[in-house]
Amino acid sequence: MGYIQSFDPWKSAFCTCPAKYSLNPYTGCAHRCLYCYATSFIKNFYYPRPKKEFLKVIKKELEKLPKGALLSLSNSSDPYQPLEKIFHYTRNFLEMLLRKDFKILIITKSSLILRDLELLKNIRCAVSITLTSKSLNSKLEPGAPSYEERLEAIKVLSQRGIPVSVRLDPIIPKLNEEELLEILEEVAPWIKHLTVSTYKAKFDSFKRLGNAFPELKKDWEKLYFKDGEKYHGSFYLKKELRYTLIKPFYEKAQRYGLSFATCREILKDFENPKRCDGSFLIPNIVY
Repeated sequence: MGYIQSFDPWKSAFCTCPAKYSLNPYTGCAHRCLYCYATSFIKNFYYPRPKKEFLKVIKKELEKLPKGALLSLSNSSDPYQPLEKIFHYTRNFLEMLLRKDFKILIITKSSLILRDLELLKNIRCAVSITLTSKSLNSKLEPGAPSYEERLEAIKVLSQRGIPVSVRLDPIIPKLNEEELLEILEEVAPWIKHLTVSTYKAKFDSFKRLGNAFPELKKDWEKLYFKDGEKYHGSFYLKKELRYTLIKPFYEKAQRYGLSFATCREILKDFENPKRCDGSFLIPNIVY
């Protein structure tokens, strides 16, 4: 199995992303986000490691991709996690793209992306920054950069003409919904597109969240396991509650003139097919 894979090989009916490829330079992630879904299917996820012979393998795989293909970097890791400071796999990969005709969507929580500003200016790309909280980052995402660092990255990227979108993700009921609405006010002037999604519980991530916030554990158990809905191994909040949580973000995005989408929420009112991930922001030519 190669390192560049078709995105969503299971062809989920809930996914509204455009056709694209997925690439993770590293296996696992050091951000240690409590809510992470990838820990349920990637062994030792919180102990990240570089992909073996990554650059050698990727060079060959890029030659097989169709011209103009869309690559998402990354979907089950972070291309700018601390390992990148040591191995530079993401930077080396971007350098390869200077001579290739591909579109790149970079998804990260790290301000380290600013190191590669000059490279990004010469690649057909857009950047999506994920934000979950301001005050709870040290508990929810203990290994990730601060909110302030991410906000600064959003501003700098935008000022340098690189298209930026934001994921406010995940909305965790009774924990961060109000703070995420405040964050939307702060980032709106700097972005073009917003994606939101609610937390989908898996047993391992739910256990971590329950241990970190024991005062909310019983409420969450009721919302997810008693009153919620189960889809493909994940426990969702009931449809009406998901709608109620997401609607204020949709309304604010409209007021700010932002493109808006949700991720795997199965809510027709908020769907934006083929535009949900922000990849539509990628320009047809380099800057």
